[in-house]
Amino acid sequence: MLAAVRSANAADYPTTILADNPLAYFRLEEAPGATVAVDSSASGLFPGAYNSNGGFPILGWPGIDTNSMAVSASASPDYVSVGYYPQLNQPGPFSFEIWARPVSIPTSGNYRCPIGNSPAYGTATQSGWYVYQTPDVPSEWALVTPTGDVFIQTTNYSVGNWYYLAGTYDGTNMSFYVNGTLIGTQRASAYVANSVNNASACTFSLGQRGDGYGNFDGDLDEAAFYTNALTLAKIQTHYMAGTNMFRVNTEAPLIFNNPAAASFNSGQTANFSVLADGATPLAYQWLNGTAAIGGATNASYSFTCENANNGESFSVIITNSFGSITSTPALLTVTASLQIDAPLTSITRNVGSSAAFEIVAEGAPPITYQWYNGDTSIIPGATNNVLWLTNVQASMNGNSYYVGVMNPYATNDSAAATLTVQARPVIVPVRRYAAVVEADGPVAYWRLDETNGSTVATDAVGSFDGSYETNAGVNGAISTTIDGAFTFDAPTGIPNETNGALGMTGGAVVEIPYALEINPVGAFTVEGWFNASSVSAGGNDYRTPISSISNPYGAGPSGWLVYQTGGNNWSFWPYSGFYAGGQLTDPDQVVANQWYYLTMVYDGSVFTFYVDGVARASGSVAGFTQNGNVPATANGPANYNYNYNVTPGLPSYNGIGSGSFVIGQRFDESFNPFSGIVDDVAVYNKALTAGQIKNHYLNTTRLSIVSSGNNVIINWTVGSLVSSTSVSGPYTIVPGATSPYTNTMSAKSIFYRSQF
Repeated sequence: MLAAVRSANAADYPTTILADNPLAYFRLEEAPGATVAVDSSASGLFPGAYNSNGGFPILGWPGIDTNSMAVSASASPDYVSVGYYPQLNQPGPFSFEIWARPVSIPTSGNYRCPIGNSPAYGTATQSGWYVYQTPDVPSEWALVTPTGDVFIQTTNYSVGNWYYLAGTYDGTNMSFYVNGTLIGTQRASAYVANSVNNASACTFSLGQRGDGYGNFDGDLDEAAFYTNALTLAKIQTHYMAGTNMFRVNTEAPLIFNNPAAASFNSGQTANFSVLADGATPLAYQWLNGTAAIGGATNASYSFTCENANNGESFSVIITNSFGSITSTPALLTVTASLQIDAPLTSITRNVGSSAAFEIVAEGAPPITYQWYNGDTSIIPGATNNVLWLTNVQASMNGNSYYVGVMNPYATNDSAAATLTVQARPVIVPVRRYAAVVEADGPVAYWRLDETNGSTVATDAVGSFDGSYETNAGVNGAISTTIDGAFTFDAPTGIPNETNGALGMTGGAVVEIPYALEINPVGAFTVEGWFNASSVSAGGNDYRTPISSISNPYGAGPSGWLVYQTGGNNWSFWPYSGFYAGGQLTDPDQVVANQWYYLTMVYDGSVFTFYVDGVARASGSVAGFTQNGNVPATANGPANYNYNYNVTPGLPSYNGIGSGSFVIGQRFDESFNPFSGIVDDVAVYNKALTAGQIKNHYLNTTRLSIVSSGNNVIINWTVGSLVSSTSVSGPYTIVPGATSPYTNTMSAKSIFYRSQF
């Protein structure tokens, strides 16, 4: 906590601020019951209005000099609205400042704004500016312009502490300061001031962004706006003056957010929490009805609920040295339901392809699965929520499948789905590098060796042909690029390979429609060869050579992508929705016009990013959500547990289902397209081993020989087994040998190789 005692001879805070001539100055010193936030500037021309709801804002709460304003995100709208004035919407220069004390960290999908003057995305004109707390841990302060050219973030902060936030704009650059320290400066070339009120969405506001979004949780004090860019010296003077004037908190507890009613399935963990403030320390005691719960003495309480807990209510008593308060009770609803959220989808697949069916269900755990053929016969070992079929044949055409979903309380059988099997339209020869790849069982494989003018990128092993698109956009979107072009039969970088590669520039992409098989639930591997024709220029110049992401309900990406970053590194980004995820980056910079073999591996727990056959980065990503599914959240719509494919009747975002698998760009065309050459992209529904990845990089295979009694057993993945009595040869094919091959040991040496 900042110092609570004024130092001797310290400058008076309001005197310090007024000496720098703010256009508007809101001290927020009003007593409880006030409706007007006085403008304490010399003119006093811009008073604000206290918008109150649910008992907030609380006035008279401890702050700088005397009082501050406490607001709660759960009591919206509770903020100060100053309204729209041209003087408070300067095209430049200007400065703003505010003291903010957050009492919570926003959860996924939420952004909390202590001060803002922007309609952000609520109007056709993107204008203004605002400050917000980023969601999740570690949360950060950020200064943002909705035009996208300014986004300056701090390092993480701590709840319960006061922070002095200030921003300046000199007509060219914006700067962001926290506690008197310059966090960053960015050129605001696209900045647009609010020119009109835009249906009341451009009000200068304290406690939210200005358009009703981003309600703050915590205390706010001493906000000011200037028509000049304050210097670093001035900002540091304001900060130091403020640190000397905080009133000690001697308040009884105050509840910002009461425990919320909740519904859980039997067997799940029920969670209740309260958000409170006041003089520390705070003591908590949870109640079930009127009975105290032993050991439940924290700000949150959780337990495994059962049917017997249905209808119980939970509250908490919060106590400190100056008083106590009891929260409102929260009702617990416990169900024993079992429901199928997304039905099975009938599919058409080529001969030799893999095929997958997925069921999405929810209910009281544990949930188990058993798949059946359409004739009700059990499919042995098929006990997951995804049924995988490999190497489908014409004899399977018309087969149907369904799944029994079970928990301790109920059983629910899905409707059946049908597999249609068709002849493979194009047979792709298997030789050289293709033989190495196909030996490891990919579910999709695009050789990208079509001839000039081709429109279809053939999947050599699966059923997932792509389309060569030069200016049509992806997922039916209107393209922002109009001059994309392909170069067919470009020179490849794969060792000992003669098949051509694909050059792409100007936003040309290969788009493969969404399919479950190329977005596996659980472990997967994606590999490909990439040659960037140029290096990035820094900043937000992120270029995407390959991606498979979606943006369900506008909640931020799920799936994964690879960037050629602004710092000019290869980086693999798996996402968990709500703009959260991980970044696995190769520390070495990309060299233009050099081939790289990139491999993205997920073993179901850990992601590993390989460059040229070497693991360069590895780590886990909490909550990773594959493209085709929707991030789970306690704060989002009820249907966030649905899968997100293109099944008719299932929800979509802006008319778009799950994102396409795209070579050369993001599915939503955000950031920049890739420019360079691409070759031989493959997807697997398993994690390739380090040895397999090294073989692919070298375009080779390796034999393994183990002894078993008087025999040796030889394994290899591709090619014909050849042998010789001399290491230097000559070698001849072993007649009829298939892997694994068994041979009896003898006194003479025999040398083996794989020839392909």
